[in-house]
Amino acid sequence: MFLTLILVFIVIIGMGVVWLRQISRTTTERYQQHVPAVRITNLSTLKAEDTITFTPELENTGPGVAYDFLLQLSGWDGTFSVKAFHPQGPRYQTHSVPIVLGPNTPIRTKLLSRCYLRLAYRDCWEQRYECWYPVSQISNVSSRLYTIHINLSEPELTEPHPSVSTMWKLLRRSPAYQ
Repeated sequence: MFLTLILVFIVIIGMGVVWLRQISRTTTERYQQHVPAVRITNLSTLKAEDTITFTPELENTGPGVAYDFLLQLSGWDGTFSVKAFHPQGPRYQTHSVPIVLGPNTPIRTKLLSRCYLRLAYRDCWEQRYECWYPVSQISNVSSRLYTIHINLSEPELTEPHPSVSTMWKLLRRSPAYQ
């Protein structure tokens, strides 16, 4: 009798664990369907005398829409922003942003401690995402200006990592759920 109760208890606990793992997996999968991932997919460089022009091609490679997108470069006075950056689909688009670095640009004239090309955006729940591409300044022997190199292979990502219960709450708030 006692062994039967223990066996029934173990079976019930096992079924509960399997059920909770299934709920956790489906919640995580549904949450991931709304997460944007804006990345630089191509980078063109043009050098003309003392001016360097970088043209990064930006693409939302994730399944969700990126809102309030912003591109910034350390030591560059300009910025680029887009209200909504859509992934693959009917409203899909890529953006090519010319970054012109002339001979008077701070990143070209003085050594900066940490240089990054920063992509910042939000998802549909206004959670913040950032992608930081390291930028190195290489001193040029023939002139006083620094040559700039952007490393696309090792970006640093700042992304939210919500718990399963937070994901579930965010999904319940989304318009697609209702």
